[in-house]
Amino acid sequence: MRLFIALDLPDPVRAALAHTQAHLRQRGLAVRWAGVEGMHLTLQFLGETDAALVPDLLAGIAQIAAPNFRLHLAGLGVFPNPQRPRVLWVGLGGDLVALKELHTQVLAVTHPLGFVPEARPFAPHLTLGRVRPEANASQIQAVAQVMRHATPPAALEWTAEAVRLFHSQSTPQGMEYRVL
Repeated sequence: MRLFIALDLPDPVRAALAHTQAHLRQRGLAVRWAGVEGMHLTLQFLGETDAALVPDLLAGIAQIAAPNFRLHLAGLGVFPNPQRPRVLWVGLGGDLVALKELHTQVLAVTHPLGFVPEARPFAPHLTLGRVRPEANASQIQAVAQVMRHATPPAALEWTAEAVRLFHSQSTPQGMEYRVL
């Protein structure tokens, strides 16, 4: 099973992300867009996981204090860098200290179960889409140019409320996500 731990997003946030995506889609970019209905804030990607670990993961997640802090949408960006965009994202603002503490709590649950934290620092974001693997240099440059000048979404605010374990599955229509 392909699993990850994340915060779910409220519908108004999804709507704001869909609005931003719609404006970017009009530019005809070589991007595979994320499905808005499945958007989430990943705390830790676990990858292929033995189903036998699911009960332990759920029990550990249940021990994490329910989050109750405010976040808001904050700007647009790309990974890994503006010259070589691969992932298009919306950034976050608000109580990022509490969000990073929550991330640390998630790692404390998963590490004893054999999951290794990523080497790169936690960079909370909401993925809008990914540059298509077959994109040529001019298409990649077009993505970089559009993202430099795109209008970010309004700084919509919400309260982070629940940590969830998600199962992701690749389908011909894109990724599908299900809360376990």
